[in-house]
Amino acid sequence: MRCCSTSVRQISIASEPHRTFFLKLEWAEDLGSGFVILLSDGISAWSGEVSEEDVSREAQEIEMERERYVGDLHLALTGEGPTAEGEYSFHLTPERPGRPLLQLSYEKVQNDISFRLGVVDLQVVPEPTEVIRELISHGLEQSARLQAKNQHLLEENQKLRREQEHITKEMQRYVQGKEKLERDLYSRFVLVLNEKKDKLRALQKRVKELEKSVEENELRKKADSEDHKAMETEADKRPEESDYEGSTEDEQEAEPRQPDPKPLTQEMPESNPMDDSLNDITDVAPCRKRRHRHLQQLETQAKRAALDQRQRSRLCHRGKTFQTLIDFHGIETWL
Repeated sequence: MRCCSTSVRQISIASEPHRTFFLKLEWAEDLGSGFVILLSDGISAWSGEVSEEDVSREAQEIEMERERYVGDLHLALTGEGPTAEGEYSFHLTPERPGRPLLQLSYEKVQNDISFRLGVVDLQVVPEPTEVIRELISHGLEQSARLQAKNQHLLEENQKLRREQEHITKEMQRYVQGKEKLERDLYSRFVLVLNEKKDKLRALQKRVKELEKSVEENELRKKADSEDHKAMETEADKRPEESDYEGSTEDEQEAEPRQPDPKPLTQEMPESNPMDDSLNDITDVAPCRKRRHRHLQQLETQAKRAALDQRQRSRLCHRGKTFQTLIDFHGIETWL
């Protein structure tokens, strides 16, 4: 049999609790294709072979799938795998008269029930020292491989530790840079925020001034309107006869001083028809005075209306300017 893999382990046999045995296993591809067993107690040695047909027959006898049976066989004989200690046990049948062979059986214990996985016949090795030397050589080689593997793992561990330290330093540097950047951005944000607050306060102050100006204009307009209504009411309350019969001081001063009436004893002049016609003409001077005052009132009302129109235009212009300032400030804030 061409051997590709080798396994050596220490086992304990239930029938020989005070003896220590070493089990060496050699196989080609897997245990399903057959294997060779060497058993030694340090003094004597025994060997045996299990063929592929024996493996298939044992699997059929215990009614187990061949792949699963080969897996359990590998765990039992090599001890490699995630199995609990004591799950597999070994038994050695001593030599009998007329039969110079030993039988090594291996069993699986599951739920306090054990069943035999297989059995192999062992025959005595004529020169056990050669088997013991092979066991020692294999142990030394295995120890050297494990030591080399351990050294490689130590080097990898040191390399990973250096990389971890480097990464830790880089992370600390990145954290410091991040904190510094956050402080710079926060200070700039505070400056921009304070500037926006100042602009907002200025705009609020301007709004209050405009509102105060609008209120003053409204009050002034209301006062002028009340004065105008009062003047119209007073003019309406005056008796109409005052426009006709009353005379101003200028009229009184302008009237020529009439000569003293003649005594009654004086003769009256002869009556003239022209004089009678003149006496019948109605005095139109009060009508002209009333029309003149009415024209003055209309002119005053027109001036006031023009003044109110200019004030409204000025307030509208100021409102549009203020709205433009607010819109511009809103756009600048979004930017």
